[in-house]
Amino acid sequence: MGSGAGPGLRRFDRSASTSVTSDIPEATKVSAETLALLRELNHRVKNNFQIIASLINLKKRVAHPSAGDEIRFIEEHVTTMAVAYRLVYETGSMSEVAAAELLPALVGALRGIAGLPADQISIAGAPLDGMISLDDAIAVGLYLAVALPPYLDHAVANRGRVVVTTETVGPWRCVSIVGEWGKGRTLDFLREKLMAAYVHQLAAESDRDDAAGRLSLRMKVRSAE
Repeated sequence: MGSGAGPGLRRFDRSASTSVTSDIPEATKVSAETLALLRELNHRVKNNFQIIASLINLKKRVAHPSAGDEIRFIEEHVTTMAVAYRLVYETGSMSEVAAAELLPALVGALRGIAGLPADQISIAGAPLDGMISLDDAIAVGLYLAVALPPYLDHAVANRGRVVVTTETVGPWRCVSIVGEWGKGRTLDFLREKLMAAYVHQLAAESDRDDAAGRLSLRMKVRSAE
């Protein structure tokens, strides 16, 4: 019985090995097809967001001034989501973006909507390292769409400057919004509720120092490999 078991066991191993080996090309093909499909899907989502943002911008231009702020509020949210999808598409990973690329793109998009000259806003501090998932990238964008515009508007009206500061403290990646006028901006009820929801979604922390005019977000991201 012992001598009969040996050959049988060897035949089983060869069969299993052959089966696994033959599956590798097929698995690789399926993986490549899935990635290509996901890439095409993200590409279409990205384009759709950009089209919607453009339509909202056109509507804002022809709408009555009293409706401008409400339309812009939607435009800012749609635009930040479009930025996240554009960056995740450009990285090729289809699932995450570099933190160092995300923040400048979001700040630039919101600055453009507010009509603030480029020399009235800056990003200070070392670029944030690490990778952010698409879901979290969208949440960061939505957070900034709520928190940053009041600072931008004040800078437009008063020729002030806004500084967005980035900092790494242990596992935390910190983003602070500061107005050089040294006083925090008041957020309305809707902005307060939305900001709290986005902070919760990110499992992050947020605080403000009205005396210094600072609003801060602290979040954790996956380290870049």
